Amino acid sequence: MKVTQGASFQKELKKLTRKYRSLDADLDVLERLIESFPFGEDARHCTALKRDGDKCLCKRRMMCRSLKSTEFRVVYYYDGTELELVYLELYFKGDKETENNERLEKFWQEKTSDL
Repeated sequence: MKVTQGASFQKELKKLTRKYRSLDADLDVLERLIESFPFGEDARHCTALKRDGDKCLCKRRMMCRSLKSTEFRVVYYYDGTELELVYLELYFKGDKETENNERLEKFWQEKTSDL
């Protein structure tokens, strides 16, 4: 599976990693989980925000060992035909209530207009 991180995701990750040291390792665990359940079949921890055929924009809870809780949220795009995983947003639920809908809608329009 090809994994890429968006520029804004990298900035958020760098900022949050300073405070939560286990975040890089936690992200590796999340990648393995996404490989097993890319469309969020384990529905308790994943929500499909948008879906069009094999393409899916999902928000998933992420366990952080530094906090010992699932207070992090990761928004990603999964293209089932090319096995492409693009991380779009990472945020701590205590700092930010919900994802950036404008950023996600813009990305979704770019990806689905290629059809």
